Amino acid sequence: MRIESVQVRPIDMKLNIPLTVAYGSYPVLEYALLILRGSTGILGLGEASPDPAVTGEDRGNVVRTLESLGEFLIGRDPFDVESAVEHCLEAFPEYPSASAAVDMALRDLAGKAAGLPVYRMIGGRIRDRVNLYPVIPLDSPSTMAALASDFAARGCKILKVKLGSDPETDVKRILAVREAARPGTRLRLDVNQGWKDASTALRAIKSVDCSDVDWIEQPVAASDIEGLAELRAAVDTPIMADESCHNPGDLLRIVRADAADMINIKLMKCGGIGQALRMLAIAEAAGIRCILGSMGESSIGSSAGLHLALSRRNIEAAEVIGPLFIANDPASGFEADAQNLQATVSERPGLGVTLT
Repeated sequence: MRIESVQVRPIDMKLNIPLTVAYGSYPVLEYALLILRGSTGILGLGEASPDPAVTGEDRGNVVRTLESLGEFLIGRDPFDVESAVEHCLEAFPEYPSASAAVDMALRDLAGKAAGLPVYRMIGGRIRDRVNLYPVIPLDSPSTMAALASDFAARGCKILKVKLGSDPETDVKRILAVREAARPGTRLRLDVNQGWKDASTALRAIKSVDCSDVDWIEQPVAASDIEGLAELRAAVDTPIMADESCHNPGDLLRIVRADAADMINIKLMKCGGIGQALRMLAIAEAAGIRCILGSMGESSIGSSAGLHLALSRRNIEAAEVIGPLFIANDPASGFEADAQNLQATVSERPGLGVTLT
């Protein structure tokens, strides 16, 4: 089978709850779909989810990049994922989400041609399902507490809390969420670079009890690897790198600097499943813990992440919750239980999703 046609489709995905973080608010996500049609009529689906504040991409540039790749992709064997994605990363290193879309669309098409789910094509399943957890967007302490109360009523015992304004208000947010949550609830704090530097971050961390905090994610500016290392050495709570760690090269710099206990791997930052596998190997060798993050992708991108999370033991948490909060998901087939906050994949071939 060969790739017969390439279609790129912009899509505005509306969120039931706007995602507000330290660097902006997003009621609508401006993403793009990639649809590869094989010579047998099978479709391979991919998704590009650019975040200008994280990767420097915007949808317009990503769409043009994917369209320009059409001539390269047509006529190719979809099983040649490595060479195709390598070409994308070398030709367009500034657009990793475009490479991620190509990676997942090829794997989806190849899996469907082989009659195998993607996880079986990258090593098989090591767990049956992953536990998900909700995100509380950055807002006033009272609004965030109300959301925490709502999630507590649904039985949630893990909450990801967005922070990143001034430390004093962030401390009030943590205290409000903690009071509204169920006893024993674990918090995962995501600062999205908002505390800027190590001294400010250290002041904020020392102002709050972190005994129920699993980790603190990206407390300093992405470029401040030295500050990240300084903070890691000064506190007991695990420090996670997200915006500081896009690809294998970034991870090697973090390893050499002893700058993080954990990293957040996102397909859109690194360029797809293949690149994520390289990062996981480096992290495992260095003793760094990993989670699989998300840009709030639809069922397409979230399913790609879920196949990866089910196949690798050193992914200890997955944040593929986009489909639970998107009002107009362009695809179906993402196997998530919104009540119990668990997700798995079926034995359907490829990514296991179809366009709606």
